[in-house]
Amino acid sequence: MQAIAYNLQKGITVANSSTLRDIAEKAGVSVSTVSRVLNDQPGIGSKTRARVLAVAQELQFVPNAAARSLATKRTRNIGLVNYKWAVPSQFVASSLDSVGIDEECQRLGYHLLTTLVGEQAMKRNALQLPMVREERVDGLILAGPAIKPSFIIELYNSGLPVVLLDNRLRGTDIDCVLHENETGVYRVTQHLIQEHQHQVIAFLSGPDTWLSSRERAAGYHSALAEASLEPHLFLMPDTTVETGMKAMQTALIKIPDLTAVVAVNDAVAVGAMRACKAIGRSVPEQIAVVGFDNIGWSELHDPPLTTVHAFGEDMGRQAVRRLIELIESDPNQEHARLRLRVATRLIIRRSCGCD
Repeated sequence: MQAIAYNLQKGITVANSSTLRDIAEKAGVSVSTVSRVLNDQPGIGSKTRARVLAVAQELQFVPNAAARSLATKRTRNIGLVNYKWAVPSQFVASSLDSVGIDEECQRLGYHLLTTLVGEQAMKRNALQLPMVREERVDGLILAGPAIKPSFIIELYNSGLPVVLLDNRLRGTDIDCVLHENETGVYRVTQHLIQEHQHQVIAFLSGPDTWLSSRERAAGYHSALAEASLEPHLFLMPDTTVETGMKAMQTALIKIPDLTAVVAVNDAVAVGAMRACKAIGRSVPEQIAVVGFDNIGWSELHDPPLTTVHAFGEDMGRQAVRRLIELIESDPNQEHARLRLRVATRLIIRRSCGCD
């Protein structure tokens, strides 16, 4: 059954570079093909993609001095790069627990350096990050789906070991550690259908360019398809309390008989509940709301939030272990790429209608 989708996102700008034409000429492809490869866009053959990436390195598309230096000496430092939200919120949800990353670094004899990158920072050359430019790290963990593919690929092309956390590129194969996104949302949506007999359920999603949004939406669609129910998908530009409130307000207008909402994360779920409260719709008596992450305050909310528990600390530890394996391995030896899934668990509280 085809979903009814409401796109609340703004247009996405693709980064460019002054050296694209040089790469295109040497690789024997068009400038647009080079741009698609360096931004991890689909529709490019694997051989063409590999040739373009090789030429990009050969022509020093990104400065390679830092990469050569990092290949010959160790700092015993690992860099953690998170996305810097334009509108800070105490409820912005991130299940990527840096505590697990820091503890695992210490256990294995490494130090953790952290930084944030926003939209403006990602428009610049990725190797201008101070921790990279100053050769202060042996490898990087890039956390979350909001970090742009072009930014990731610039770092990856430099030769610096990279592991993605809660993210995976569509075309370029980079080691990554991921949530069990689809299964987790499938279970919580199925709970609303089977245990509470909801028939009209909306999904408040993040951008469809984010892996976590696409996979969690797929779990929602699977559960509704099994029950022969019509999907209602709302796409947001990001996943905060504020965007959750706006998306829920739109959902209540578009779907007057709405009885349940699956939110892409706990922050969005809180925003949805605030929107319901603002118009006098009680949760869960009139609208059931569920989330994803199980951040600490989700249990303290009124009503306590039914959600999917994501094991963020375990994901962080796994990412550190893999990154150190890459750092300490022979740089001339090819290795198989790792794509690790960490399981989730359904947490039942009152916001779904359970006692």
